[in-house]
Amino acid sequence: YLLNNNLEKGKEMINSALDLTKDSVNLYPQILGLAAAILESMQDYAGAEAKYNESLTLAPNQFEANFGMGKMIFNRGVDKLDAANAVPPEDETGLYDRLLEESNGFFRQSVQYFKAAITYIDALPANVQGAQRPNLFNCLSALKTVYARLEMYDELKAVNARMDEIQKAQ
Repeated sequence: YLLNNNLEKGKEMINSALDLTKDSVNLYPQILGLAAAILESMQDYAGAEAKYNESLTLAPNQFEANFGMGKMIFNRGVDKLDAANAVPPEDETGLYDRLLEESNGFFRQSVQYFKAAITYIDALPANVQGAQRPNLFNCLSALKTVYARLEMYDELKAVNARMDEIQKAQ
C-alpha cells in the first residue's frame, strides 16, 4: 500500500500490525517506528513524534526510532530554513529571523537522536557494525550539516574525522 502511495490503507495496515504485536517486546517498538514513518510522510508530525517517543520509551537503545525521530526533526529544520530563505529581502517584519531561529531549534533538537543512533551502532558487535556502515554514515552526515549550521565547529571536526575514517575503510 505504501509503495502505491495509498497512505491511508498503509496506516490502517500498520495499526493492525500494532494491534497484533502489542505483546511482543521486540517487535512492537519496531512497528511503532514504522507507524511513525507513515505518519511523518503524511505530515502528521505530532502523531509521528508520539509513535517515535512510545517506541523509544519501550526500547531506547535502538537505531530505527532514534534515526527516524532525528531525521524528521532535521527535515522540519530544513523546511523552516527554506521558508526563511524565501522571505523577500525587503521584509522588515522579522519573519526571516524567526524562521531561522525555528530552523536552528529543530536542528539542535535533532542532535540527541542522531547521537543515540550512532551510540547504538557503535555498541554492536564488530562483525555487525560493517552492515550498519551506511546507517552510521547517514547519521554522521546529518550531524555534519547540523553542526555546520549551528557553527559548532569543534563537534564538526570530530564528525568529519569519523566520516573520513569510514570512507578510507571502504
